[in-house]
Parts: sequence; C-alpha cells; structure tokens
Amino acid sequence: MSIAIQFNNVSKCYRKGAGLPKLIEALGALKDLRTDQVHWAVKEVSFELQGGQSLGIIGPNGAGKTTILKLLSKVIRPSGGRVEVKGRLSALLELGAGFHPDLTGRDNIFLNGAILGMRKAEIRSRFDQIIDFAGIKDFLDTPVKRYSSGMYARLGFAIAAHVDPEVLLVDEVLAVGDYAFQQKCHARMDELRANGTSLILVAHSMDAIRRVCTHGLVMYRGENIFLGSAADAILSYTNMVRAASRAASLEAQVSIPVDGGVSQRITTFDAEIKNVALLNTSRQPITMLHSGSSAIVAIDVTFNKSVIRPIFAFYVRTPDGRTVYSTTTRLMNISTPDFAAGENCRVEFPITVPLLEGYYELWVNVTPYDMSHFYDILERALEFWVEGGNGAEGITDFDAQFILTRDSFPETLPNPQSMPLVVNHE
Repeated sequence: MSIAIQFNNVSKCYRKGAGLPKLIEALGALKDLRTDQVHWAVKEVSFELQGGQSLGIIGPNGAGKTTILKLLSKVIRPSGGRVEVKGRLSALLELGAGFHPDLTGRDNIFLNGAILGMRKAEIRSRFDQIIDFAGIKDFLDTPVKRYSSGMYARLGFAIAAHVDPEVLLVDEVLAVGDYAFQQKCHARMDELRANGTSLILVAHSMDAIRRVCTHGLVMYRGENIFLGSAADAILSYTNMVRAASRAASLEAQVSIPVDGGVSQRITTFDAEIKNVALLNTSRQPITMLHSGSSAIVAIDVTFNKSVIRPIFAFYVRTPDGRTVYSTTTRLMNISTPDFAAGENCRVEFPITVPLLEGYYELWVNVTPYDMSHFYDILERALEFWVEGGNGAEGITDFDAQFILTRDSFPETLPNPQSMPLVVNHE
C-alpha cells in the first residue's frame, strides 16, 4: 500500500503580540525571536499514513490537533518540516466552511463541491446521494443561514464524504450531530477506508476514535507525546488526563457542577484506585480464562478524604469499544459503608464469564452516591483473553442445544407477528 500522507518533522510557529512583524520575521527568520515572543502550535511532529488507514488525533484544547488538519489541507503553511498529501483531499474543518450563508442548500452543494475539486457533472451524478445522506430534502431550497448547526454538519459531511477522496480530514464538528447521524458517518468512513481512502479524525469522543480509527496520535501543547494503535493512544491520553487531574486535586479543591453527572468526566481522587486484578477461584491473578468459568474482579481503593456510601463499578468492553457487561453496587442494590480519610478497602465482584473466545477489556471506577462526578476511573485497567466457547461466534455463549423431530411438528407454533408479549421469568 502506498503512502498517502507524510508529515515529516513539521512545526508551525506564531508570533505573539499585536502589530505587524518586521520584514525579517515575515521572511521566516522566526528563529531570531525570543522564546517568549512565539507560540509553537505544532512542534516537530511526524507521522505517515497509508491508503485505507485511519488516524485519530486526540488531546486537550490547544494541543495542536486542528492546526495539523489545517497544515494538511494547506489552509496554513508550516514554519518547518515537510507536508505531503497524495491524491484528492476532502476536508470538513469547521461548520459552514465553504458555504455561502445567503445561498440555498442546493446552491451550496454545487459551490462546496467545486471548492473540493468536483466537476459539475460529478456533483450532479452524486446530488441525490448527498441529499439522502444529509437528510435535508425539505430544506434544500432554504438559505443555509437558517440551518441549525446539526443541519450544517450533516450537509457539510455529506458533500465531503461523497467527493470520493483519497484523503478525508474531519474535525470534531460531527459532535453536533445526533446519534443516528454519527453512526451513519462512521459507516460511511468505514466504506471509504475499505475503498482505500486515508482518514484523519479529530474528536474529543474516545468512542468515536476507537470506533473509526486504526491508529492514534496524542498531542499536548503542540508536541506528539504518543503515536501507535488507537486503543493504546486512548489509554495514553486517559492516563495523562488522570495524572494531571490527580496533581491538580492535591493542590486545590475541585469545583463540582450541580448537574451534568459523570459525563462531565471530573475526577477528584477523594477515593483512589490503587490496583485492579482478575483472579481465578484460587485467588491467583490471571489474564486468560475459559469460557463459562468463574473469576473475581478485585479492586484496591485508598480514601484520601472522607466519603459517604461510594459506588463501585466495573464494566467489560471489547477492544472496539462495545460494552459487554456493566454493573455498579448501586444497580445491585448494595449500600456500601462510609469511609474515613486514610482508610483502605478491597472490593470484589465474583463473576461467571460466559464470553466467547477473544480479547476483552476491564474498566473500573468509583463515584459518590449521587454520581455527580468520578472519584477515580481506570479505563482499560487490564486486558484478558477468553478461550473456548462450544463452536459459536459472537460475544456471549447462550449454550444452545439442538433437537430435531422428523416427519411431524410436536406442536403448533403461533405466527410471530400475532404473538402477545410474554416475558419468561424463569
């Protein structure tokens, strides 16, 4: 497979302060500026991507993610290094980019398609596909300045994804779309990658990165701190965030919003997860077990502050992010005791593992009883392998049996469409 993108030791530097730069600075002599006069949005970052591969770029705000996309799309020029992109490039960098607000959706399809390098005949041949994908047929002849942010995103992605690009760049604008549209976008990106398109996705959603991307790049303050598989990049980033949160929590009391819940991803470390293990029935740590066997999820927790009735949770996921099982002490109707600062405890969840053969991930967390935030959370605390599974495929083992009766029906079965809802409580 040929190289589609080469990003070789690339840097982008901006001059701080107001006013026009001196002529010598405008000619590129940024090296003569003092370090306090410049800001390195991207500094000596390198990666390459082959056709059909996908790269997720993750990091906090200001890390340089969008700057990389702008460098690749030639919106801005690098201060150093080399950027090479082979083939037709399509980019969705921000809402409304390439749209004229006073033109209708119909007119903007032709305008934006032309900006992306499509001939008029190409746009016409794909016009119906774009409209169907965007789902804006009823508003096709409405000026786009009256569109919602979600409609902007749907139309922008529909155009960019139907250019048949060799390289597709997508910024986090898809976050404004609803769940159904996001799933449609993911499916389209899978289709493009299968046809050889190289994809770079910037997103704050780790599930989107895990779902779409084969590789991951973690950026922090303009520098590359990790480059590898998407799963390992997510782990590197979450560990970085966890370490930063812990350091901040030791210095000052974290302010907790009244609403929002654990989706806010705020971590206070009032309770801190020290160790996580999967044990067999002999209480020995394991990373491999047989389908249908028993095990114990063990979590060691230290309490840095007094907490009231904390909730302990664990969940099992597949490497591509699908949740296989999730439970908490609250869902189990277990009322945990209060803990004082300095106390330790071990939490154990005895389980049976009816999973089919494959790799799985164990995630754990501790929250207060109102679930307003996290005390601590460990994503991908450990991986384990399940072997066996009675010749079935999928995720869980239903332990199916087989009975065949020849030449007769033992009983008359009802038409499924006419059956009332009957719940088996056995």
